[in-house]
Amino acid sequence: MALLTPFVALRSDELTVSVSELKVDFAARGPQLAYRKPRQGDRDHHGNLWVRMSESPVGRPVYASMHTSRQRRCMERLLCQVCGEPADRNEQGWLFLDWRRPDSPRTWPERSITSMPPLCVEHARVSVRQCPFLRRAEYAVLRVRKPQLYGVSGTLYQLADTGWHTSENDVLSPYSSPRLPGMLASRLHRQLRGVMVVDLP
Repeated sequence: MALLTPFVALRSDELTVSVSELKVDFAARGPQLAYRKPRQGDRDHHGNLWVRMSESPVGRPVYASMHTSRQRRCMERLLCQVCGEPADRNEQGWLFLDWRRPDSPRTWPERSITSMPPLCVEHARVSVRQCPFLRRAEYAVLRVRKPQLYGVSGTLYQLADTGWHTSENDVLSPYSSPRLPGMLASRLHRQLRGVMVVDLP
């Protein structure tokens, strides 16, 4: 059976911007990471700077990585991560798949923080059959009444005499904490609240 390419999957010829396109911007609250040629939509409502990434429908799928803007779009609008259409929702909540991770809360899957968008019923079934992460991990099919926007993650840059330099990767920055001025966001996260473990429809 051929693998279905998820809408959020990165493709091999989709590239991020070069570090040379970043600069120091002196804002009212101090220096922050910025693009040399700013565009509308570079920052979200919380002021986080987002990775720019090209879009191409023809490259080879990189299943282990997600395209920044497509992942963000699905998480913001609660769209299916596989087809990009509205995810399934009933009286019990939105349909999510989640797996236990080393940093999962003791209450997992309640209050789990995820960067994986929800799914429609058809593609939840496909994901359970095809996703290698689900085959290797303890996972649950969930209905979530309150998938609350939680924060962003990405690469953290530190300001030095010669400009911004990469400090850490995959850093999580909750909206409840002060914004990190050196953050280049690449994923949007939701916290799953009001969770019910269910059978796959």
